[in-house]
Amino acid sequence: MSAVFASQGFGQFTAALVSFITTVGFKQSLQVTTCGSNCQEVLDKSWRIIYGFGAVPAIFALYFRLTIPETVRYTLDVERDAQNAAADAARYTSGKYGSAKRGNIRYLENEGPPKASWHDFFHYFRQWKNGKVLLGTAGSWFLMDVAFVNNF
Repeated sequence: MSAVFASQGFGQFTAALVSFITTVGFKQSLQVTTCGSNCQEVLDKSWRIIYGFGAVPAIFALYFRLTIPETVRYTLDVERDAQNAAADAARYTSGKYGSAKRGNIRYLENEGPPKASWHDFFHYFRQWKNGKVLLGTAGSWFLMDVAFVNNF
């Protein structure tokens, strides 16, 4: 998540840089008082280059999303596949995917992990140390949406 937000600045800078480069590249055709057919053709090419360049990071993101392994929690909770989750956990704690400490994962084989409930949610976030994280995160998202989406 932090990589996404850290990359926003790079993305905005790159977008401005690509726009600047295309404008400089078509400088001769754009330095006119009225925009005729040649100017319109150049503007059409410019926005297509800028828009097309924006697909490059999406292609990389798609590649990484399709090639990263699923988390143990997802395999266990969503796919309900306890055997693969245990195998993934064993592979992870072996040091193949990084360093992790072995712990005791206990659950009933037939039941799987317990279902989440509203009671658990409220009990967890009623504690100030957890609630302030939720409040700060939700508040930051709200203020960012107001700043970027709404033009006051």
